[in-house]
Amino acid sequence: MSDTSSRVETLSNRHPDAEPVGPHLVIDKTDWVPGKHPDQHRRHEGQTEYLERYLRCIQCGVEVLSKGDLPEECDEL
Repeated sequence: MSDTSSRVETLSNRHPDAEPVGPHLVIDKTDWVPGKHPDQHRRHEGQTEYLERYLRCIQCGVEVLSKGDLPEECDEL
């Protein structure tokens, strides 16, 4: 077994919810972000923070808003 496939298997075991997307191993994350929501129709009076969903590759650490924004190559950490 190669070092890369061994590393991916180890990461998959630690993150069973990770999804392979091309060369990336991606988890779906959600964090609270301070301020008003950037989409006008999702704002409300007195809003001080909002939830933002993003995708994070657990191999290279890149964070994007959609799968289409992932780079073609995964430069492992």
